[in-house]
Amino acid sequence: MKTQARIIAAAALLAGPVVYLTAEAISAAAWKNPTYSYTRDWLSDLGSTTRGVFQSRLIDSPLHTVMNTGFILQGILYAAGTIALSRLLSGKLRTATAAIGGGVGLGYLLLGIFQGSQDAADNGSLAWHFTGAGIAIIGANVLALILGLHWWKNPETRGLGHASVPLGALGILATIALRATFNTAAPSGLIERIAVYPIALWQIRVALELLLRRQNIHTAAPHHALTRSRATRNRKHS
Repeated sequence: MKTQARIIAAAALLAGPVVYLTAEAISAAAWKNPTYSYTRDWLSDLGSTTRGVFQSRLIDSPLHTVMNTGFILQGILYAAGTIALSRLLSGKLRTATAAIGGGVGLGYLLLGIFQGSQDAADNGSLAWHFTGAGIAIIGANVLALILGLHWWKNPETRGLGHASVPLGALGILATIALRATFNTAAPSGLIERIAVYPIALWQIRVALELLLRRQNIHTAAPHHALTRSRATRNRKHS
């Protein structure tokens, strides 16, 4: 069962960023008037179904369906991957991973279903869009931080912890900065990407760990436990 969970988690966590980043690149390239700016324009602008000015930005995304499909598929794959990953964990960490992962998946679904635009602001659906963004971005970075701190304690998974903690912390700090600079002249598109891209990088890093390393990510004993075990064996032999 754990081998199957490992394979599902790795495949889903690796496929999610590939689908998401490909959808972003395709939909961004389709912008002609105006051209899309990765520093100024928001990720949500790529999924806007209407042309017009929103928050001082002119939005015209002809391939909005591609981006919204990317949001939805990323949500499904992230939820599937983290729920499968939770099967390799135990106790409260298993429950937290499954719950947060499912919530993040729901957040991405809301992003794909409810777009950010002036029409959405007028009809009241923009609140659902921002709710989805908050759940997805904050939840995914918090989960990377929680699991990273857990993996950091174990010698055999410390490298994964060393990758996960900085990625989660960077995403959280960028989210705070994004909120603090909202509706200012700051490069919101760039700041948003600093909050979002660590999620994709974390998914890829965990997937590679599951694919390339054979030990279970939950079974590596903490260093102090290994030390005590060796000391006990030495006393028996002396």
